Amino acid sequence: MATMSSTNILKRELERKLGESPHVYAAQRAYVALMLDVIGRLLVAGGQCDEEIKRELAGFPDGLTIGFSVMGDSLAMRLRVRGGKLERLSGNLKPDLEIIFKHISHAFMVFSFQESTPRAFANQRMITQGDPSLAMRFTRCLNRVQALALPRFVVQRALKAVPSISIGDRLSIGARLYLGVTRSLVSGS
Repeated sequence: MATMSSTNILKRELERKLGESPHVYAAQRAYVALMLDVIGRLLVAGGQCDEEIKRELAGFPDGLTIGFSVMGDSLAMRLRVRGGKLERLSGNLKPDLEIIFKHISHAFMVFSFQESTPRAFANQRMITQGDPSLAMRFTRCLNRVQALALPRFVVQRALKAVPSISIGDRLSIGARLYLGVTRSLVSGS
């Protein structure tokens, strides 16, 4: 009889307490994996086409690695700042700055816009490891990408404060964001 690791035992216990079936967990995990990929691609594209994001990225040290992950799971998104731009990384290296969701259901609630990122942080559903000032700068990049890429009614659920962006900027920069994401999907990078 195989023994379970303590991580798997804790994960199953948490799932039991949260009332999740394995099917719900698997669906949430698949959705979070997709969203981590999309967010990573949107951030890379945003760093190339939006002046505000470019200004934020200029404040990061060159070579800094940034990540999102889910505690006790292999799901992760990794980015590196190079020359004032972001690039996606493969692998599961230890980032300099990391935002960690404590459970897949917490990540799902944020990525499905049931709970805003500030509310999730306040509810202790996620933790940040690394320089707090860089985390705030990265959060501004995330907020800007969401404000440009998502419909306004979704942005109102996702963000604490909706930034003022003209409809022209939302359409033109948003189109360039999605063009950048499409190019990265086609090129496989």
